Amino acid sequence: MKKFSLILLIIFIANLGCKKIGGGGLCACSPVEPLPSSIILKGNSGIDLLNPTTTGFYDKNQIQIYSKDVNNNIKNINVYINTPFNFVNDKIAYYQLASYELIALAKSIDNIFYLKLGNDKIYQLNLQVKNGTIEKLLVDNVAAPQEYASLKSIYTIQVQ
Repeated sequence: MKKFSLILLIIFIANLGCKKIGGGGLCACSPVEPLPSSIILKGNSGIDLLNPTTTGFYDKNQIQIYSKDVNNNIKNINVYINTPFNFVNDKIAYYQLASYELIALAKSIDNIFYLKLGNDKIYQLNLQVKNGTIEKLLVDNVAAPQEYASLKSIYTIQVQ
């Protein structure tokens, strides 16, 4: 009887401590969070517009990504800037504009988001997301290029 009670206690504790995000079932074996969206901003001649050493770079406070609801109310989306890093055989040499929230909100390619850089032009973004990864990024209805072959979820926006 003691063994049976001990086993029930262990199952009860495991059930309380290990839940899937979003509910359902015991123990989540999937990743806790998907990869963030990653967008590189390049200026004329390919300069990195998120690099603080670049003249005319965009600071996080000068960048706004948002969506609008049916009443045209603006919903701001949290973004941050990733520093360059190494991945397998590629050196990701550019800073990237990243957001977990953008991936979560992009339910279909028809969802429209807006990227505002400083007081400059506002870009319209449409994302096709599958399994938490951007498969296609449209900027003003034109497909944005993927920057790296090994990390297909990093896209480039050419800023004019």
